[in-house]
Amino acid sequence: MLPDGLSVDQDKLLTWQTECWQCGEETPIVWPRDDHLNTPIGGVLAKYDTPVKRVYSNTLEKEVWGNVCQHCEAYQGNHYMEQEAVEIDPPYVECPNCGEEHKWRPDEGLGAAFSQGWVSCPEYGEVPVGDPRKK
Repeated sequence: MLPDGLSVDQDKLLTWQTECWQCGEETPIVWPRDDHLNTPIGGVLAKYDTPVKRVYSNTLEKEVWGNVCQHCEAYQGNHYMEQEAVEIDPPYVECPNCGEEHKWRPDEGLGAAFSQGWVSCPEYGEVPVGDPRKK
């Protein structure tokens, strides 16, 4: 899915197909592993044959780098794509109780707004931890 000659380490990128919220067709997504698309990497990806373009975010009320549908050009929403990326490739974080690393997942409720997430620790159960993506 990634073009030849891309000047970004391809191991640092995730690629997958998602269903476009507008037209319902499958469309490719490119997302930086352990980063956000609305950073300088978005500008680099936009120079190549990728679904990344400069788009207007109604949520942020400004232009951002984002993935667009290859069929209808609809912006796929960075928040939603970031959530899909975490589901596809969850970060591992240290459990504050046992010290072992476990897969992190974002809070599905109000905690997500406060960068809250969880690890499933075999010894201590569900343990709340901060979002490792927010450095």
